[in-house]
Parts: sequence; structure tokens; C-alpha cells
Amino acid sequence: MITVYYKSGNAQWKYELDETEHAYIIKNVLEDNPDVEEMFDDSLEILRDVSAMDEDEMDEDDQIDQTIAVSFLWHYFNNLSKSEERIDGDIVLIEDEDGTGVTVLPAADLADEE
Repeated sequence: MITVYYKSGNAQWKYELDETEHAYIIKNVLEDNPDVEEMFDDSLEILRDVSAMDEDEMDEDDQIDQTIAVSFLWHYFNNLSKSEERIDGDIVLIEDEDGTGVTVLPAADLADEE
């Protein structure tokens, strides 16, 4: 399982994705040769939008977008980011209170603090 934790204001959730499904999604995303920075920004925007929704407000397209965004962000920080920014394993995304950015941490760091 890959796991991405997300927190924005009062909204927080944990998203888990089977490694086989993740590999399938990433293979298909990368085959399209996306602009990595644009895909990164779009993925964060999708998570911001989805986190503001109630679960019953989400339709199938929202769920698909969320799954792709989570998979891409996990892959980005585990494989595509600069080596000094790289994370090994699950990630935590914490939206800045003023909405200007996101702090990214390895999930293992939070487990160590508990």
C-alpha cells in the first residue's frame, strides 16, 4: 500500500492505494509525457478542491481525479523530485493556513514523533 495523508484547515484524511493500482496509474500518466510541474500543481489543486467537499458531494470523476492526484504526488516525491526533496515511502501534505503552499513530510517522521 502507498499512503498519502492530507491536512487542510480542519479537513484531514488518509488515502491508501494498492501498489498494483498505483503502478498502473503512474504507467498511464507517464506515457502521456505530462509537464511534471503542471501535473504537480494540478494534483495539489485537485486535493484542495476534494478536501473541501463532503463525501456525498463527490462524484465518480472527483474520485478518479483524487486517485490520480494522490498516486502522482506519491510518485513525484518518491521518484521525480530533486534528490534533496525526495521522500522514501508514504507522504504527508499539510496545506499552509494562508493557502500559499503545502508542506510535505515523510509519514515516518510523524510516526517517530508520537
